[in-house]
Amino acid sequence: MANGIIKLDGGWKLDSGYRLDQSNPFPSAVPVGLAHTKKGKAMDFYPNKRSEKLPWWKKISQEITTEGAKFGLLPAAITAAKEVADNQISVMEATDNAKSALEGARAVEEVRTAVNEQAIRAMIRNWKTLPGYPDSGSEGVLGLRAVEPAFDPSAYKPVLKISLDGGRIKIEFVKGGVDALAVYCRPRGTSAWTRLIADTGSPYYDTAPLANPAVPEVREYKAMGVIDNVEVGLASDIVSITLS
Repeated sequence: MANGIIKLDGGWKLDSGYRLDQSNPFPSAVPVGLAHTKKGKAMDFYPNKRSEKLPWWKKISQEITTEGAKFGLLPAAITAAKEVADNQISVMEATDNAKSALEGARAVEEVRTAVNEQAIRAMIRNWKTLPGYPDSGSEGVLGLRAVEPAFDPSAYKPVLKISLDGGRIKIEFVKGGVDALAVYCRPRGTSAWTRLIADTGSPYYDTAPLANPAVPEVREYKAMGVIDNVEVGLASDIVSITLS
């Protein structure tokens, strides 16, 4: 009741046993559509990045005893929380230590491998000079015979390296099983490729001048392998360079 006016649609019920001077015992429900409906991405207190998780767990372990007592956490609950944090810290630090040990072991392996490979190659060169070596059959047993992998022309894909050299565009490559490389060029922004050469030896120099001496050009290059004057395999990745 407000201002001495009783509103039956305000939640009051007749014959309910309440006096009119009492506060409304039947508060109206919040009408649909008036409740807070704004949605947003929930922010999580737990870090996403691993690098931030270990410090977070350490903070829980170090501070929960003091802070937990401030908001009424029971000693048993404090102990349980600290045990969880310490367990997580232990496994994460074990992982970090193992990673550091692995990185150190790999560095040692790399150094020792270089030394040991050099030593064994020198020994094997000496073995191959011994009179009994050719007919011993030991070369195959010990794996001392190089086996060239089968060349698959359909899977061949050349790799180009491009740079400027004295105002010329220098294109370097390794044939790797083909007779030559067909080198193509186009100005960036155009679609048509121009075949420059089928070159049998690296490097190739593109000495074509600028179309407009006052305007720099971005030139794109690609190449295809060539066997018996026929292009084979896959086109190289497109490389580009600015000539000015």
